[in-house]
Amino acid sequence: MRVRKMSALVGAALILGGCLVLYMMMDLAVFPSDVHDNKWVQFEGRLKQLEVDLHRHHETVGKLKHTIKHLISNSPIPNQYQQHSNHTVTVSSTTTIVPESHVSCSSQFRTVPRTDIQMLDVYKELKFDNIDGGAWKQGWNVELSEQEWGKRKLRVFVVPHSHNDPGWIKTFEDYYHSQTRNILNNMVSKLSEDPRRKFIWAEISFFSLWWDEIPAETKEQVKKLISDGQLEIVTGGWVMNDEASTHYFSMLLQMMEGHQWLLNQIEFKPRNSWSIDPFGQSPTMAYLLKRMGLENLVIQRVHYSVKKYLARNKNLEFRWRQLWDGDGSSDLFTHMMPFYSYDVPHTCGPDPKICCQFDFRRLPGYGISCPWKVPPQVITKQNVAHR
Repeated sequence: MRVRKMSALVGAALILGGCLVLYMMMDLAVFPSDVHDNKWVQFEGRLKQLEVDLHRHHETVGKLKHTIKHLISNSPIPNQYQQHSNHTVTVSSTTTIVPESHVSCSSQFRTVPRTDIQMLDVYKELKFDNIDGGAWKQGWNVELSEQEWGKRKLRVFVVPHSHNDPGWIKTFEDYYHSQTRNILNNMVSKLSEDPRRKFIWAEISFFSLWWDEIPAETKEQVKKLISDGQLEIVTGGWVMNDEASTHYFSMLLQMMEGHQWLLNQIEFKPRNSWSIDPFGQSPTMAYLLKRMGLENLVIQRVHYSVKKYLARNKNLEFRWRQLWDGDGSSDLFTHMMPFYSYDVPHTCGPDPKICCQFDFRRLPGYGISCPWKVPPQVITKQNVAHR
């Protein structure tokens, strides 16, 4: 009997509780006592406001598209797009003028940007056909007749450098202990032997690790080499950052880390940038470098069709200007390497078979060789003229 009574009481309580919950739900849904406390009513209101905002956004984008189209074509802007609130745009036949006090949108140009080479137009011309260029695979066959040889002296620029990835096949520490530490130690030794020798370094992450373990006298040697112009720190970033898929804030952060370290430890500010291994060159990086006070930039990994186009037109050195820049304030003097890579076989000229003969790291007995089947030779007083 007690079990039955207890079961009856529990059942009655559950039914009563269910009815009470159902009543409250219906009361709130049909007769909300306080709209501000009803989340469903608020959600419906937000949806309606979102529809209104989207409609307004589409109208604004449409006006911007029409304005930009007429700015580019230098034609008068229709009246319905000439005035919006207090912002007025006046267009003449040659120049777009925006009152200084009313500039509030980056799409309003003071003048139409002018450049010698507009890459957006160049891309329309390029076929991206990988034609075999002979010795210069991704270029063309470069020939020089015997009559032309010796008419003028050839200026050769030799840039001793080392590119050290903090992260690639090995770990950061493995690279440092097996290779990077030795490069930096030899750099100090060899530069000190001959004041004519020069060297450039880019990655501050490795340089900082090495700096922490060298003695005070070596640090003073390094500072002297820098002040004498034998050693130069290029770019000065913590790493040589990727530019193809990196957010601009990450670019800024790693540059700030490297530059702050250089300023605190060596009192040095980089003036030249060295970007030879990022897979793709970003205009964002060029803009940031310019605003950081760097004056020149060397780049390497660019599509072969672009390199060939600029090489044919003798435009491998240029001032990199931002697409929106109308007065040249973002110009950064840039040199583009013309060939496949930044190693010795691809930097002395278009034929890597010849260039590889001067890569003394590939001499017999050092573990690597020239894949073009012509090994380098030791240069002596007897063969120097021939070589």
